[in-house]
Amino acid sequence: MLSMALALHLHALGLVRYPPDAGGDVAVPPGFIVEMPSTPDACVLIRPRPGFPSGDMSGYELAEQHIVVRARADAGYRAGYDQAKRIRDALHGTGETVWAAGTEHEVPIAWCNASDAEPVWLGRDEQNRPMWSVSIQTEALITMEV
Repeated sequence: MLSMALALHLHALGLVRYPPDAGGDVAVPPGFIVEMPSTPDACVLIRPRPGFPSGDMSGYELAEQHIVVRARADAGYRAGYDQAKRIRDALHGTGETVWAAGTEHEVPIAWCNASDAEPVWLGRDEQNRPMWSVSIQTEALITMEV
């Protein structure tokens, strides 16, 4: 799953803790895949989005991932923005790399670009926590799990 590879890649970069209960710097927000739980307040969600199949026989697929950063309500809206921007900047313009290298979730990435020039404001959730998003597009060598 590309989302799992991305979560592990962001963990390796020190931008999220994945799995969420992984040790390390508690100031780094935990990462979740597909669904964002109600707690903790500050966290990062990685959600797959529709992509496009390869137009050739290379096996590389055009895929999109939506990343949502939620901050604590008392941290102010800027805290979530800064985290989302760090994630965007770490991924945008990268390529010829492998996400989750050396794990069972390893995925070769030909290129990765952000779809947005900066994080996008999503508003506040029902508990007044600010949320920002970044979408990225990749050309990834995705293998089907059986």
